[in-house]
Amino acid sequence: MKKTTIYLAGPLFGVADRHHNLLLARELERLGYAVILPQKEALKFFKDGKFDLVAVCESCLSDATKNDVVVANIDGSSADDGTSIEVGMAIFSKRNRYGSFLGQPLVICVRTDFRTASDREVGINAMFRLSDKIIEKPAYANSFEEVEKFYKELVQEIHEYILLRLGKI
Repeated sequence: MKKTTIYLAGPLFGVADRHHNLLLARELERLGYAVILPQKEALKFFKDGKFDLVAVCESCLSDATKNDVVVANIDGSSADDGTSIEVGMAIFSKRNRYGSFLGQPLVICVRTDFRTASDREVGINAMFRLSDKIIEKPAYANSFEEVEKFYKELVQEIHEYILLRLGKI
């Protein structure tokens, strides 16, 4: 049976972003998903000390539109520019030429930023409302143990939604 493939969209330029992506990918892989992690995929396009940025962008957009699920990190005062484009392209790719939705890729946006925990509207661009699901799970973890627990719970919520939407439960 083919594994469900998840494209993990999100910022990847700072160590905190990369660490978040690695923890999320690890927990998704533990549940049996194949995870495409752009920070690893981009290395294919690194040569002679430089990235072929056009190839990186083309690869990211292809992966965001041609896999089963996109899980996007939309943390921050505004979501990462590249992530926003990937989410938009994934949502757009779900439409057929008549404008109706086809259903894949499933687009799940994740927000762990506690600054907007009390007011769910602040910080989330209205365009993200076109995604299939927005999971808002503020992260208040203050120890490595709490971080591990947080990621397990977050991924369980993602997993349950994927199973529900893909008709596997």
